[in-house]
Amino acid sequence: MRNVTLLTLITLFFAVFTAGCIDELVAVDKSGNIPDIYAYEFDVFVNETGNYSTVVNTTTFYISNNASVKAIHMIVNASMVDIIPIDDLNSNSNTPTNIVIIADPANETNASIEMFTIYSLATSASDINYTLTKNAVFGQKQTYLKFNETITGFIAYTMTVPKGQDFAYHPTSTSIVRFVLPSGYTTGNPFIGTARPEPDKIYSDDEGREILTWYNLETGRDTIIVKYYLKSAPRILLIGGTILAVGTLIILASNYMTQQRLKKIRHQIEKDASKK
Repeated sequence: MRNVTLLTLITLFFAVFTAGCIDELVAVDKSGNIPDIYAYEFDVFVNETGNYSTVVNTTTFYISNNASVKAIHMIVNASMVDIIPIDDLNSNSNTPTNIVIIADPANETNASIEMFTIYSLATSASDINYTLTKNAVFGQKQTYLKFNETITGFIAYTMTVPKGQDFAYHPTSTSIVRFVLPSGYTTGNPFIGTARPEPDKIYSDDEGREILTWYNLETGRDTIIVKYYLKSAPRILLIGGTILAVGTLIILASNYMTQQRLKKIRHQIEKDASKK
């Protein structure tokens, strides 16, 4: 009996310490579905703070209003992509879909702007083998896209997230990070929503979409939190606040007039009573 109890305790002890480190192989779609390469924008981003001729790892998130986020990774000499999805602050994203790889083995590729420009114009995905695995470390889920060799090129995928306008991303490797907000949206109003840490650069593309860029994030420590809103929201908020303020003043004025009238009535009653 004592041996059984001891064995049970050892099993529970082992389970507790291994429960936080579980690798789960995610089934890759083998149905023959061809990835939709045209669902993505393969923008060749150049680091304006460094050498214009040098390509560096860059992660771009295209946020949409249909509960999805498209991620584009420009990678140089990488054998794995750590997929930390852009999350709604109130929920977790699911497994990435429509994975598109446009790349070549790193030892056969010159990581140049010209090469990435060629990749961006590709009409079909590359035949690169990969595995998709999930790892749970003490409740924190991470997804890894692993390749059989070191590659250079574009990696794209789509994540489904709940509809919302509050998102967070925690970089785990050195990379420039860009957020492309939906058309008609912005951020930066302290009363409605801001981006933290403050982006190193904010600009608009040809479609009028606002792009937030971070160059020098501290890997493993910085977490990007973006709260965005319609560009008309401050004006609507101002109008609503003005209406509320005017309504409040009217109510206060009405209460004051009522109190003054009651005081006069009471004073008259007291005056009449004193004459009797």
